[in-house]
Amino acid sequence: MKKIKIWLFLTSIFLSLYSLLFSGALVLTSNGIFDEAGNQLKSGSYADILFDGKNVYYILQDGIYTLDGRTKIDIKGAQKVGTNYVVSSSKLYKIENGNALAIDTVPSNLKNIYVKDGYIIGLDKGQIVCYYQGKVVWSMSGSFKDFKVSGNYLAAFGSQTMLFNISNPQYLKFERIYPAYRDYAYFFEYHAFSDGTKIYIYKGASRLSTTFSYRGPLFSDGENLYSGNLMITSNMFQKDLKISVKSLAAFPTTAQSETKETTPTISTAQTKEQEEQKTPQTASEAQAKPQQEEENVVKPTEAKETPKTPKLFDLIWKVMLNDEISGKPAVKVDELYIPTLKGSVIKISNGKIEWTYRTGFVILGHITIGNNIYAVSWDDTVYALNDRGTLNWKLKLDSDISQGPAWDGYNLYVVTDNGTVYIIKDDVKSAKITSNYKTSSYPIIPPSISLAGKIFVVDALGNLWRDKSTLGFIGKVKNLPIAYENYYTSHELGFTLIDELGITFSFVPLENSTQIIKGKSIFITVNDVIVDAVLGKEYIYAISSSKKLYVIGRDTKKIVFTDTIPGGKYVSLSNNYLYVFGNEVRCYYVKDNPSGLWNSLYANPLNWNSAVK
Repeated sequence: MKKIKIWLFLTSIFLSLYSLLFSGALVLTSNGIFDEAGNQLKSGSYADILFDGKNVYYILQDGIYTLDGRTKIDIKGAQKVGTNYVVSSSKLYKIENGNALAIDTVPSNLKNIYVKDGYIIGLDKGQIVCYYQGKVVWSMSGSFKDFKVSGNYLAAFGSQTMLFNISNPQYLKFERIYPAYRDYAYFFEYHAFSDGTKIYIYKGASRLSTTFSYRGPLFSDGENLYSGNLMITSNMFQKDLKISVKSLAAFPTTAQSETKETTPTISTAQTKEQEEQKTPQTASEAQAKPQQEEENVVKPTEAKETPKTPKLFDLIWKVMLNDEISGKPAVKVDELYIPTLKGSVIKISNGKIEWTYRTGFVILGHITIGNNIYAVSWDDTVYALNDRGTLNWKLKLDSDISQGPAWDGYNLYVVTDNGTVYIIKDDVKSAKITSNYKTSSYPIIPPSISLAGKIFVVDALGNLWRDKSTLGFIGKVKNLPIAYENYYTSHELGFTLIDELGITFSFVPLENSTQIIKGKSIFITVNDVIVDAVLGKEYIYAISSSKKLYVIGRDTKKIVFTDTIPGGKYVSLSNNYLYVFGNEVRCYYVKDNPSGLWNSLYANPLNWNSAVK
């Protein structure tokens, strides 16, 4: 008993001295665990090391051990995927206070996984996707080859390196673009990148003139940078270490820590006195677990699932697009079809890009969904895609097509920049032009179709055409809604929506504001220029030229929610969710559905632009 008390006393003195001398990390090499001064704390071959804010652990094939080897967490084949997270057999565990909690399941299609604060980030067919509790939180489109997380930053590697702030991993924040690199680490206040031969140091967007040779994967303890046996300090001092870094358990400062406790417990129960009492060990015995009688085996526990019901206006997920949107996307229940200026049609479902189809040229007009997914391009062509993203048919017309098509459940209507109106019969796998006629060139809105199949077009001068005849001048409008056979002329540069009772909501742009006129009375004035809106049963949803989202109560006439969306341009409402489109696509829970005869800019979320409901 006396010996144990003496041992505990000596250990406490050792820990106190060690915490004073300790410089920020434990280093894993090919033959043991070391401090940064090169002192070996434990010999052997280990898969990795972890730090949970208090304790250090090492990983073996048969389990995870505290540094003193006394506690074994019974997880076999664990792979480190974060500061104190491991994955085994697709289960994600959080290691904390000598225990393991199974908190999630990693999707089988996700590669190169990293976990921060319980958010699972991984690579999926060129996309970087983030999951939380089994659901996509955000994703980034693009052909990314890999990514690296260091501190509160994520570097995505592709044809260029994109840097994001993930201090709150639920909300991805774009920082800046760097040249194409292959490795990354953040230390002190610097961003370090490597192309595989040299290390380049940046402070913000500015690259320092100093470069270093690349000796191995980049690691950081928050203050210093490591590459193989090279350490670079915050004042750019280069130091050659006695060891080569394979992995690292960093003890961050309070500002950088992901946990509240920042002073590590280095429980090195194997003191020098104990080591001297032991018989010599073989190399294989050096990495073996401690004597059985001293081992405390801990079984992982399962987290209790608590289904989360989203709150009103919660952001459910977002997708960052590496392209610009010109035409309005279409939404079918919870599947989104997005046209881009680079000429692609992108399908997004549940926060992930499912496929991308490339047309021959740019797409300016909106997407429409009928028997197929229809896109029109400046290569004079109408494309009809199925929901798997393959081409069913395409038709070449007489000139560029800037306006999206209309669909009335029977025919597809397309107007070209030459002013030729085409009526197309879609037989799903093939199509044929049934008729066409000429109006004036450069139409400013898509065709609008009445119940009786009358075709309305507005030309570049603002003249309204019905079929082959002009009805007079109506000016430059953003849409021409039709209820039954009645068309409604919007104010100049404005647009009109129609609710389920046939009451019009006109969005009238003023110099720095927008008046929403319900019927003949002013409903509300928004101090912003509204560019798109949709009528819900409970709310009106609008996006402005300043990229701001407004949610307005239909009964209260008050703005109840706002948000700012980078590049925000369009809104769509479907199946209790609001979708906002810009440089990124966002999904909000609104517990509301479209309401009305013409509830969106082009009639409905499918963009039919027809009076047919």
